[in-house]
Amino acid sequence: MSRSAGKKVLLTTVCQEKGETFDFLYGGFPGFFRFSIPRVISYGLRFIKQNVPEVEILEYPTWKEYVRKLEEGWDVVGFSFYGHETPRILEMVDVARRKGVPEIWGGNYGALTEAVQPYFDRVFVGYAEGEIARFFGRRVKKLVHPPLVYYFASPLRFLKITRYGVLFTSRGCPYNCSFCQIRVFCPKPHTIPIESIDRVLRYYRDHGFRYVGILDDNFGVFKHHSDEVISLLEEYGLLWIPMVRTDILRENWEDWSERGLAGAIVGIESLDQENLDSIGKGQRVEDVYELIEMVKSSTPSPSMRFHGRHLLGFYVIGFENDTVRSVRENVRKLKELGIIFTQLFILTPAPQTPLWDYLNEKYGIFETDLRKFDGKHLVWNHPHIGPEEMERLLRWGMRELNSRGFLRYFFHWLPDYAFNFREYFTHFCLTNTFDYKRERFL
Repeated sequence: MSRSAGKKVLLTTVCQEKGETFDFLYGGFPGFFRFSIPRVISYGLRFIKQNVPEVEILEYPTWKEYVRKLEEGWDVVGFSFYGHETPRILEMVDVARRKGVPEIWGGNYGALTEAVQPYFDRVFVGYAEGEIARFFGRRVKKLVHPPLVYYFASPLRFLKITRYGVLFTSRGCPYNCSFCQIRVFCPKPHTIPIESIDRVLRYYRDHGFRYVGILDDNFGVFKHHSDEVISLLEEYGLLWIPMVRTDILRENWEDWSERGLAGAIVGIESLDQENLDSIGKGQRVEDVYELIEMVKSSTPSPSMRFHGRHLLGFYVIGFENDTVRSVRENVRKLKELGIIFTQLFILTPAPQTPLWDYLNEKYGIFETDLRKFDGKHLVWNHPHIGPEEMERLLRWGMRELNSRGFLRYFFHWLPDYAFNFREYFTHFCLTNTFDYKRERFL
């Protein structure tokens, strides 16, 4: 028997007080006519709990909930966090130490920051199901995908628009974008077993889900495996929205559109080829324009149950050659493309990436407050734009691109609602009565 058998292990995310507005899509920026995707569950912790049921998890607790949980007594408390959450996490670590917790763990992307690693007794780099299972004296023979559910919140915070089943079909990415930490976090890209994907898709079908969001680092890079996944989605009658490169989506648009593709989340990053080349993106600006033309000219398949498809985009400002004028010009070009939602970020170096080394050596990274490494603040010495001006550009760009996002979304899907009113009404009711916080495992 393992020496760790019977030990009490609590894994938690950062505390998130009631009323805090951080979400995946907009990062807390104000504005009424917008959607948000609130952080309700932790995908990583649910994967660990599904495959290592000995642990207990705590997802985005309030501070009081966290302190109350510590009173139960734990042998280990582990923290899953991102870099900008580090200061609050260290406060949580300090409380756990003072409560007498003998062992503290750190994981997720925040643990890649070498300066904070000494605060933890053990640091997990990458997906940790296997290591944590070994702590309890066993191994994960085949990864099991848990049910994962999130929702879009409307401008009226109490009203939810639609819910999605979340699916991960692979881990890691073979591309070498200089800003991304994935090559450190998961150096060997690999697929998730198709049997596991089958089980979770059946769960979504049996519980009345209409949409599945595929949040791989890059869907489609494992072509044969992706095709098997799409065949399962077709079999279960699920519409799907992948996170995917623009060039991969463009190459597969016609085939995927006939097989249930309802939209996509694409990393545009920049409409300046020099900027794309500078971060090793390996895609052409022309891919974006060609993709947009495909989206605009596509017609719904007679076999599909919906009218149109939509794109959500990620875009970066603040490349070293950017000026205030060039940023404004490119954002206006981006607006003309008609993407329903675009999330803007300021170019932010992440620890253990080529971009970090390059910007630090050439210009210097001046910011020491890790809370500002969130894509909303300038943290390095930009040659043409100062920190305050960059943040003004970001706020302006978000308003320019998304101020009427709610209305665009509504009118984009209006024909679909009109022709399938009963189905959408049922879906809407299920969305607003679903308990998103309750733990669900297979």
